[in-house]
Amino acid sequence: MADHHDSAPATGRRGGHGSPWAAVLHDPARAEGAVLLGLAAARLGRTEAAIRWFRRAVRLQPGWPDGWAALADACRSAGRWKEAAAAFAALLSLSPTHGAALINLALLERAAGHPRAAVRRLVRALALDPRQAGAWNNLGSALRDLGATVQAAAAWRTALVLDPRQADALGNLGGVRRDQDRFTEARVLLRRALALAPQHAALHGVLAYALSGEGRLEEAERACRRALTLAPGLADPLCTLGLATQRRGGADALRWFDRAAVASPGHPLARFNRGLAELESGALTDGWSHYACRFAAGRAGRERRFAIPEWRGEPLAGKRLFIWREQGVGDEFLFASCYADAIRQAGQVVIECEPRLLPLFARSFPKAVVRAEQPLRGRALVETVDCDLHIPAGSLPRCLRGRLADFPPRSSWLFPDPARVLERRRQLDGIGGDLRVGIAWRSQLMTMERQWAYLPLDDWGPVLGVPGATFVNLQYDDCEAEILRAEARFGVPIYELERLDLKNDFEGTAALIATLDLVIAPANSVAELAGALGVPVWRFGARDWTHLGSGVRPWYPTMRVFQPRAGEPLSAALGRIAAELRRAAVLARRAGAEVLGPRLPARPARRDHSQAPSLRRH
Repeated sequence: MADHHDSAPATGRRGGHGSPWAAVLHDPARAEGAVLLGLAAARLGRTEAAIRWFRRAVRLQPGWPDGWAALADACRSAGRWKEAAAAFAALLSLSPTHGAALINLALLERAAGHPRAAVRRLVRALALDPRQAGAWNNLGSALRDLGATVQAAAAWRTALVLDPRQADALGNLGGVRRDQDRFTEARVLLRRALALAPQHAALHGVLAYALSGEGRLEEAERACRRALTLAPGLADPLCTLGLATQRRGGADALRWFDRAAVASPGHPLARFNRGLAELESGALTDGWSHYACRFAAGRAGRERRFAIPEWRGEPLAGKRLFIWREQGVGDEFLFASCYADAIRQAGQVVIECEPRLLPLFARSFPKAVVRAEQPLRGRALVETVDCDLHIPAGSLPRCLRGRLADFPPRSSWLFPDPARVLERRRQLDGIGGDLRVGIAWRSQLMTMERQWAYLPLDDWGPVLGVPGATFVNLQYDDCEAEILRAEARFGVPIYELERLDLKNDFEGTAALIATLDLVIAPANSVAELAGALGVPVWRFGARDWTHLGSGVRPWYPTMRVFQPRAGEPLSAALGRIAAELRRAAVLARRAGAEVLGPRLPARPARRDHSQAPSLRRH
């Protein structure tokens, strides 16, 4: 959302020439007369005639700034962007401190895909007059195009200090907060903007997305419908309406995604959301095809370009394949379930991974070359790698998992360090209990939209109260206060290994998980890692696309999923987990054996806790 600046010429007296109208009457070939005739044509809506008169004026008097200003404004109004830019540039060559020309040329440069040039022009304009709220708003928009969101937000805040009624600045700042998943802040800003510009259809659409992120689905639908009443062809609110419909359990979400794609052909977010809905329903072929839009839709990391072609599923025999990471660590564990199949097909595979995963992945895929991902800064725009083909990790399922039958029965694909597993077993020897259960309760990325998928540890009473279960912390952020509060409230110890960095030491964490009988976690990297290691894991939360139309998550043979039924809160799923855990603990006590699935060799006899100084209970 941008502000234009008027740079039309003055039409008053010009020294020594008398009235401009007299100039027309006495000498219509003079530049002033041509400009006045152009202005008259413009007022009558005869844009092309106006442009012809203004061109004549600058031919007659090429050094007159007012003539170039008139021509630039007319070309801009007619949508003739290149001609407008050329006229503004000519105006600036004659009058370098012409602020309106600087701003308008910046807008044209930004529209042409040159945000750096736009920023330079706007900075010059603001150096001449820093009190222009509209120019600060436009500077923020150009900075956002460059990815400088912090500086962009600062520019919009400056615009609002200068003019609190700057609806575009409010809307732009609200849009950034929405993109940062700071939905409540976005809602407040966007409602302020709409109070100033209630007919602004796009702002209603941005508000709808923020409301959807907050879980205020009915309000989101109303905002979408208001946007579409004002502008029926807007794709974004159609897409948001599809999301809100899907989250409310509606059956016609695909219809809204299709309408968005028609309104804006190839709309990447509509195609991506349709792909997720298709995958969730089990339509894998179409779903994987649309999932490929995740980069353009802004739902994955930055798309990368390579000097080699992307693998599309053609035979790999004798080829060297480069697999690059694109999303978070949890997704990396999931997509790594495809790596063994790619290695079997290709002549050689080079796997790129998050640096913290390098030892674990190198051990787990010994036939591949495993490299740590390099920092984004310093990468070439078009990267060169010593391979024949490349593929982002999230695109492997499109080539290797076209049907549920393509998911192999292997129970694990990641393997911990055996020496560290033995070390972890020694550390856990003295904690007792019939079942050793690792727990985690949230993701590191806790956005407003994602918080509905998690329950605080305070709500884990039914699980923590199961007799015979001993609990080990796997939550990898600062959670000591929560654990202390839960221990005091429920009277159950929650053990933690000292000197183990659960966030960064994936080797140590994998070894710890491998010694446990069970892991209970929501949708986070702990659950994904446990499943990839082949450890029994009970994952709770709402159904998502990774179920692929099934009642399980076919990626993980050792994983059970516990979902709230229609109308139930998430805590109901945790209650069912508690009931299942109680039965499992009873069976373990009776049988004295492992009952939850394939396990590693039996651990040595347990020792008294006092002999395990590296194990800590809060």
